[in-house]
Amino acid sequence: MDTQHQPILDYYRESHIDYQMVWGSFRHLGLHYGYHDAAHQGHHAAVLNMNRQVADRLQVQPGQRLLDAGCGIGGTSIWMAANRGADVTGVNISPEQLVRAHKLVKDRHLQDRVRFVQRSYTDTGLPDEQFDGVYGMESVSYAIDKRDFIREAHRLLKPGGRLVITDGFRNDAAFPEHLRGDYERWLDGWAVDNLAGARQFQDDLADLGFRDIRFEDALHRVLPSSRRMHRAAKYTLWGGKLLERLRIRTPVQTGNIIAAKLQYPCLIGRAWIYGIVTAVK
Repeated sequence: MDTQHQPILDYYRESHIDYQMVWGSFRHLGLHYGYHDAAHQGHHAAVLNMNRQVADRLQVQPGQRLLDAGCGIGGTSIWMAANRGADVTGVNISPEQLVRAHKLVKDRHLQDRVRFVQRSYTDTGLPDEQFDGVYGMESVSYAIDKRDFIREAHRLLKPGGRLVITDGFRNDAAFPEHLRGDYERWLDGWAVDNLAGARQFQDDLADLGFRDIRFEDALHRVLPSSRRMHRAAKYTLWGGKLLERLRIRTPVQTGNIIAAKLQYPCLIGRAWIYGIVTAVK
């Protein structure tokens, strides 16, 4: 694997325990913020609801082929197969996450509908125009050049195929410079090189062949999760630093806590926007 991916691999390997203990990923299998609405106000329900929101925007029908770009431990791939009857290929660079993903799929007897490929979503090695939908859930932000991902997604989609991205985007309309330091420390703690500008990402989609581009500012849909994460980090940071000194936890794990604390003030301060982007090939 290219050494540029090593910080990402280290982050997800060492933060797995935090996702399980704090985020509850062992239950809902999600590594994302979730989507809060009147019917899904609890954390667990909101995480599963984001899967539903993505499926609805993809307009998934039974038997359609989907690509899960940066599939994590396979939670959304499994949900799409089990709840919408989709045929899903998950792509991920992390061998540790894929071991877990394969086991989760096997435990649910979904091997005929879910498979995984250890590749970058910017270079999947998969044939042209074989997918009805491509989606990335808080994964596309890890691409150094987001246009590389867009090109690959466009290549893989059938004509008329749909793309859905849920992720953080830099506020390139009015970035608050007083938050620059916290913003950069937050990204560094989560091993993210950069966020795409919200306007720039839409321009890039259009430039590379997508149409019917829509950008939803989902601030209030993710705010409860962002606040929850901030609160948990606030109360565990001191202990995390102590455990790092005792060599029980690692600097990467401490960085994860710091990032979890900083993402909230950066969100409410509008340094970044949580966006749900849809587009059609």
